[in-house]
Amino acid sequence: MFILFRIAIPADEIEPPVAVITARQLAALRRYLHAQGEHIGMALIEPDEVLGDCFEARVCPLALASVTRLFDHDPAVIAVVEEAQFRGRRVSIRHCPQAAEITMRVALTSDCGLELDLAYGNAYALLEALGLDAESVGEVTADLLRERLTDPATAPRAASLGVEHYLPRLERLLASVEGVEEARLAWA
Repeated sequence: MFILFRIAIPADEIEPPVAVITARQLAALRRYLHAQGEHIGMALIEPDEVLGDCFEARVCPLALASVTRLFDHDPAVIAVVEEAQFRGRRVSIRHCPQAAEITMRVALTSDCGLELDLAYGNAYALLEALGLDAESVGEVTADLLRERLTDPATAPRAASLGVEHYLPRLERLLASVEGVEEARLAWA
C-alpha cells in the first residue's frame, strides 16, 4: 500500500469541470499525446505502459486550441483543459463501465508530477523525520512544512531514518505553490 503526498489548495475542494468524451476522441487524444511527447521529448501520459480504466495526461506543455481541436472544441473539454492548465495540473481520464462513459476532469496531481507516492514504511518515516504524527491521512499548512524543512534537526533525523532523499522533493512541491495562499501538504 502507498501514501500519496501532494499539495492541496482551496480550489481542490470545488467541484471541477467534467467532460464526457467518446472512445474515438480518446484514441485521437492518445495518438496526439504520444506524437507530441516524442516531439518535445517528454512522456505526456501516466502510466503509459498499461492503460487501464484510468490514466492521467499532461496538457500544460500543449496549446489549449491544439488539444481541444481533437474534441471539436467542445466547451466542456475546453473548461477542463483550461482549468488544468491554469492550475498547473494534469487531466484525469476515467472509463466508468457502469455508466458506459469516459470522463475527463482536472486531476489532483501536478503537471510536473512532483508528488511523492511512498510505501507506508517510508511515508511514516518521512512524517516522523518532519516531526509529524505518523498517520496514513493528514495535512499540514505549507508554512508549517517550510518551518519543518528548515529546522536544523530535520535533515539528521531524516538521514537516520533513511528518507533524507525525499526532502528535496518536498521542497520542490512547496516551490510549486509559492505565493498560493492556504496551500497545504496533504497525504492519504
